[in-house]
Amino acid sequence: MPDVIVRQARTKWLLAATPILLLLTHYAAVLPHEFAHSTVAWLVGIKSVPGDIYWGPGSVVNILLLVDIDENVDYSAALDAGRNWQVALVAFAGPILVNGGLYVVSRLLLRTSYCAARPNFTYVLFWFYLMNAANLFCYIPLRVFPEDGDVYNFLRGTGMSPLWVYVVGGYVVLWVMFDMYRVVLPDVLRICGFISHVERAVVLVVASAVIFGYFAIPGLLEDNNNSVLMGRTSLMAIPVILLLTWRRIVLTDSAPAAAVASETSRTPL
Repeated sequence: MPDVIVRQARTKWLLAATPILLLLTHYAAVLPHEFAHSTVAWLVGIKSVPGDIYWGPGSVVNILLLVDIDENVDYSAALDAGRNWQVALVAFAGPILVNGGLYVVSRLLLRTSYCAARPNFTYVLFWFYLMNAANLFCYIPLRVFPEDGDVYNFLRGTGMSPLWVYVVGGYVVLWVMFDMYRVVLPDVLRICGFISHVERAVVLVVASAVIFGYFAIPGLLEDNNNSVLMGRTSLMAIPVILLLTWRRIVLTDSAPAAAVASETSRTPL
């Protein structure tokens, strides 16, 4: 009984902390992304100061969500100077080297015995994992075709067709999303002790809304019809995804009491 009380208290606190965790893990995914662009640009000689990024205005929205932050790299000038591969590498650094790399690291960590024994740490790591996965989705497929942004600069530097990025990258991101709903999210809910259907539903809905709702907004704001269409499709996909995953993630049988007690008796952090 004491273990059950501890678990219930912990899951309530974790859910209550979720809005703050979303902001913090969003910062933790976005800032390395922008500084990677800036630092790599300095390393390859197309920027003079590595940490000189544009932070945007001091509005509440920008402070909380970093919507106007920018790496402050003049890609057009570099291309005019014939620095094509440098531009491609700098553009590649943010979404793929950093967000892709952090996604892989966090994905591997979530499957370790270290996380299995630390539900609080696992819950925080899950949202960090999700933010990096969502950043990948936000670029591929949503913003492959507009004539701005990281993918466009990568395409300008390499001369590659956007269709190659859309098809190859799209399949990779599709696997990332499938893996999250099929493996990662159920495991995280189990490790953290989310037994209640309501608790499990809250995490599922928030995760889906963040990926396919919030991260669809940049696509909706583009002038490119393809991106706008994919952004709208992303929004419309939310109820479909919830319907397809509800039974497996929310209505699944609770973990055996012995297993829950065993997990909750471990070190909480």
